[in-house]
Amino acid sequence: MGTKSTVAPKRAVFATPDEVEQAFYEALRLGDAMRVMHTWADDEETVCIHPGGERLTGTSAIQASWQELLNSGPVHIHAHQPVVITYGMTVIHVLIEEVQANTPRGNRELLFYATNVYHKGRTGWHLVHHHAAPAPSDVLLSDMHDIPNLLH
Repeated sequence: MGTKSTVAPKRAVFATPDEVEQAFYEALRLGDAMRVMHTWADDEETVCIHPGGERLTGTSAIQASWQELLNSGPVHIHAHQPVVITYGMTVIHVLIEEVQANTPRGNRELLFYATNVYHKGRTGWHLVHHHAAPAPSDVLLSDMHDIPNLLH
């Protein structure tokens, strides 16, 4: 089951955006909301948008959303094929999330496009923005290497 604590987490120190991303997805696979929040910057300027969800701004709202999402258990998720864009102390990863989910139609693989934005502050690298949206239903993960790396 997911972590239910409402205490603000102590932020971990990450040396690279890749370390943050690895820790973020591992925390989701463990169903641990506090570990998820260790990857986030402690800043009210942070933003998270879950697939089909509203825009959440600030640490408290983001933490509450992850706790609610993970109350039902771990997320079987894997991130693939990041496009990495670097702007000084900010790094953007645009990637594909593969999620195994129980749906009314049974166990299915769902694909999402995700954007993760990392910023290096006084305490190292942390997540400042996560936005995930469903990929078109005709997209296959095996075909993704043929799609050009275009952003809009």
